[in-house]
Order: sequence, then structure tokens, then C-alpha cells
Amino acid sequence: MKRIPQSFFLALFVFAIPSFAQRQPRQTAQEEFWKEFSSTAGGFKVALPGDRSETSKTLESSLGKIKCHTFTSWTPFASFIVSYSELPVILTEPGQVKEFLDHMHEGEASHGKLLSMTEIELDGNPGREFIVELPDSMFRMRYYLVGSRFYQIAVRTINTAEVARSMVEMTDEFFASFKFSGKPVNKAPAVGEKGEAAVVKKVVKKGVLSGRVLKKVSPAYPGEAKAAGVSGEVQVQVTISEEGRVIEAIVISGPESLREAAVQAAKEWVFKPTKLDGMPVKEARWHAG
Repeated sequence: MKRIPQSFFLALFVFAIPSFAQRQPRQTAQEEFWKEFSSTAGGFKVALPGDRSETSKTLESSLGKIKCHTFTSWTPFASFIVSYSELPVILTEPGQVKEFLDHMHEGEASHGKLLSMTEIELDGNPGREFIVELPDSMFRMRYYLVGSRFYQIAVRTINTAEVARSMVEMTDEFFASFKFSGKPVNKAPAVGEKGEAAVVKKVVKKGVLSGRVLKKVSPAYPGEAKAAGVSGEVQVQVTISEEGRVIEAIVISGPESLREAAVQAAKEWVFKPTKLDGMPVKEARWHAG
């Protein structure tokens, strides 16, 4: 399985939260404090305390551009944040999803002390909840991965015992109010910003590709390797074009003397084209052959 670059985890923490006044929460009627906010584009609804600000930005990451949309609501004692990001890839393998979710807290945790980390889910979508103690505040977040979309819901409060105790119930209500709405996001964009087809990345175990192969070429056994008695498995990453042809083949691992033959054979393979939402897409796969 190809590892996700560490810089990709850090790129998604986009919360810039200003300081807030050092005073305790004001007792307010429920209907007065919370205001429901719904984002059609983001596919969610949530209750926020009062007015909100909205920011959008595009971040550069090692896996491509990430479009982030953040909604923030401030009170004298806390900041409430909801964000969703459009990832450039879909993580399809359980191992990749787990790695992504297990590391996504590190951007904020690096600035303080991690107090807890819990696995959660919402409507069957995996996520995590964590709490970090920062030098001047407490930070609590839930995040979820829904196809190619990453959601973050967070609260940052004054780091005093009185405020912390009174904010627990309020934070619980805020988190509980977050719901997914509209159609689920379960695929990456089919076409990039420049009209290029998106690349869907998957890790495929040996033999799984056979059902999609239209033409298969076995690698030749190099004379030097045969004479030396060299044998073994060569893992090759192939990028498949919209037409199903291999346009790039890169060796991931395997005996050195067998690599070139494996690459040349892989370039001759032809696959059934992959489509997302009716649009042809390029596809990157890791195959052990």
C-alpha cells in the first residue's frame, strides 16, 4: 500500500482562530443562542451560535490541490468552526482510510498536548474525535471522511476550569447538530481544473486486475537473471489512460534484474476503461505481478 505523504495531513488544518475575551458563557435561551445553518454545496447542516464568517481557499498538497471552505462563528468564550475540503483523490483501501484518519489530528496536536483520541462514525462514514490542550485554550474536534470530501467540526474554548465545565454540554449540542444533507459524496471530481481527467488511485492485490484486463503480456525472463537463478515478485505501479492503456509504469519493489522486463511487459497491458459519473478517468494502480 502506498503511504500518504505526511504533508498531506498537515495541509488540511486551516483553522485560524483569533483570541477571545476571558469571560464565562452568558446564559442564553436555546432558541436565542443556536441558529441553524445549511450548506447546499457542502452537503451538511449544523447549529451555530449567531452570525458566521465564511472563507474559501485552495491549498497545495503533495497529492494535488485541496479546495477548503470554512465557516466560523465567534462568542466571547469560544469559537465554533465547520469546514469541508475537496480532496484530489479517493482513498478506497481500508488501510489508507485508517492511516488518513489516524493522522489528521497531528496538525493541531503538534501545538499542544493530546488528551484523547476516539474512533467515531456518522451515517456509516468513519471519523475521529480528539481533544487537545493548547497553551491558552482547549480544542475539541470531530472529523469525517466521506468519499472525496473531508469534514471538520471544532470548538476552541478558553482554558479555564469554569469555562471548560460549562462548555462541555454546549460543545456536545454543537457536534450533535451536525448532519449530512443531500446526496452523499462518494466520488472524486471527474475532470480537473484544466479539463484533464482526474486520477483515481487504488491499491490492487495480485490477481484482482484480471477481470478488467483486455490484453495481458507476461514479462520475459532476462538471460542474466536466469543464469544467476534470480526469481521473485516485482510490484509495478501503472497509470491507466482514459482509453484503458498503460501510459506509465513504475517499479515499486522487486529484484533489480527483473524490474526492466516487468515494466516493459506492464506497458503492453490494456484494461477496460474506468468511468466516474459517465466520464472517463485516468487510474493509478499498484499491482504485484
